[in-house]
Amino acid sequence: MSDKLKKFWAPMKEGFNKEHFIMNFMGALGIIPCGWISRELDNLWVGFGVLILWWALVVLFYLSYRYLKNK
Repeated sequence: MSDKLKKFWAPMKEGFNKEHFIMNFMGALGIIPCGWISRELDNLWVGFGVLILWWALVVLFYLSYRYLKNK
């Protein structure tokens, strides 16, 4: 199990490359739903939570894609 986890997280240990740039750009686009939700609910902290959740999902999808691609 440990080897699978190491293989799963391996793309994050690489140097910064074009794929990391795309992942960070997609994560930064999370500010759009974050701003909309925080204005609708009138709560900045919920907006920050949505931004963190968005970024975590982008990273999870990226790592899953790389893991399945290299399998």
